[in-house]
Amino acid sequence: MKRNPSALAILGLLAVLLLSACVAGPNGEIVPVFVAYGTVAAETAAAATPTPIHTPTPAATPTPQPEPPAFDLHSTDNLLVLGTDRRPDWSIWRTDSIMVVGIDRTYGRVAVLSIPRDLYVEIPGYGWGRINQADYLGEKVLKVEGGGPALVSQVISNTLGITTNHWVRIDMAGFPAFVDALGGVTVHLDCPFYELIYDLDEQAWTFFELPAGDVTMDGITAYRFVSLRLLESDFGRSRRQRQFLWALRNQALSADLLLRLPELWTAFQDVFSTDLSIWQVVDLATFVMSLDANNVRAAALTSKQLQSYTTEKGASVLRIADPAKVQAVIDNIWDAPPMAVTNRRDPNNCPAKPQRIPGYVSTVAT
Repeated sequence: MKRNPSALAILGLLAVLLLSACVAGPNGEIVPVFVAYGTVAAETAAAATPTPIHTPTPAATPTPQPEPPAFDLHSTDNLLVLGTDRRPDWSIWRTDSIMVVGIDRTYGRVAVLSIPRDLYVEIPGYGWGRINQADYLGEKVLKVEGGGPALVSQVISNTLGITTNHWVRIDMAGFPAFVDALGGVTVHLDCPFYELIYDLDEQAWTFFELPAGDVTMDGITAYRFVSLRLLESDFGRSRRQRQFLWALRNQALSADLLLRLPELWTAFQDVFSTDLSIWQVVDLATFVMSLDANNVRAAALTSKQLQSYTTEKGASVLRIADPAKVQAVIDNIWDAPPMAVTNRRDPNNCPAKPQRIPGYVSTVAT
């Protein structure tokens, strides 16, 4: 019910007047000061033995809340998030960012699992290949029902035993314009950031740098922050992507992004594609932005669980050599740190800026 501000002011004034007409009695109770004519003697006599006006009821002891069950990506409502380098004039693309977002509405929590693009998997209808090929293959080559996201979902289910119920695909070419439409996104960096980038004007490799502290990134800066990977590898890039996602969540909270979702949905339909309706997106965004920072965890499959491997054709990939190690990450994902502290570092132990361009970059594309 919406209350009239003037009515609230009147009620407040009445409360002040009532309290100002009282004093504290000898036992701490509230005793009226103003009394009716003809009752002064009776009230004075009664004052010698004050009677408590109200005996407060002892507060009930809070009932301990039961501990929620272990977070289980095998049973939560899971969203597949894909980030592609797809461009309108490209006939082939790769999906270099792959995340599974597990959503537990019952206990108000979310867990994010990053999957490296170089994970070597068996792709139904194609054979063995990197998982970042599956989106393109499903969409353009195999033309499976549900397109590329359906094939990626099937691969993840077959490989990791995780079922995804919905998907969102982001075409990174439109990512800078989206960030600019938000007014930029502020990311806190504990240490200066350095990555390799090819300068088209100079036709040479150079360093892309960001200072330590709160850095408000425009679209191009944000795109470079979440996509460059030659120094930090794909693992470092995936950490930065999760860090940026949390910063984006904070930006959404401060800028009332929910009110702008329909506008952004219309303006950036060529950037985002999904099997969710706009109302489902709003509902999901509302839920995620309501969560406490400690109730959003993030983990990744890394070189600690995966093994470097060279295929018969000479491709460098990552394979699952010990399934138990991979399963341990999935089963214990709630033991991972909160997403809010992803990519945080010790400011007193920052790495120095690289002094030269590594020789290997001349043959490596970003």
